[in-house]
Order: sequence, then C-alpha cells, then structure tokens
Amino acid sequence: MLCAPPMKEQKPTVLESDFKQTQREEHEQTLLRTLGESGHPQLANVACDYCDGRIVLSGRVTSYYLKQVAQEIVRKIDATAPVDNHLRVVVPQ
Repeated sequence: MLCAPPMKEQKPTVLESDFKQTQREEHEQTLLRTLGESGHPQLANVACDYCDGRIVLSGRVTSYYLKQVAQEIVRKIDATAPVDNHLRVVVPQ
C-alpha cells in the first residue's frame, strides 16, 4: 500500500492587492466613524472614500461651515493624503 507524504500545513496566501484593499477599507471606516462621532449629526451621512491615495468626500450638508469641518476632520486623521471635498451645500428652504 502506498502512502502519501504528510501534508504540510498551508497558510493562506494573502495577495498584496487584497492587503491594500483591506487597508483602504479600514482607513475608510476610520474616517467615517470619526465623522459620525464629530458632534455634527449631518456629518454622519457624508460619504468618504479613499481612492488613489486621496480622500474623497461626497454628499450634502446645509452650510459651508460643515463642509469645511468635514474636510478638517479627515485632514487631521491623514495629514498626508490630499482631500477632494465634493460635498454640496444645500440650504434648507
């Protein structure tokens, strides 16, 4: 009877792209959590993506003040990443 050689325990291979994807997602979650905990309820609805080394903010706020606050909050978290602030100011009627 032939026996197969004992198998070595194989560790899952983590591809570099998977690692970068996970890092990006964790970074986005940190940014979103910090915006949500800012004390400004509107900022909890701001979308925040990390794309090509840039932080991209999008969504709507009701003042230019909140638009600037959102930008400064994410800038404090990652001072090296440029911020693309695409938030739209929509004044309630």
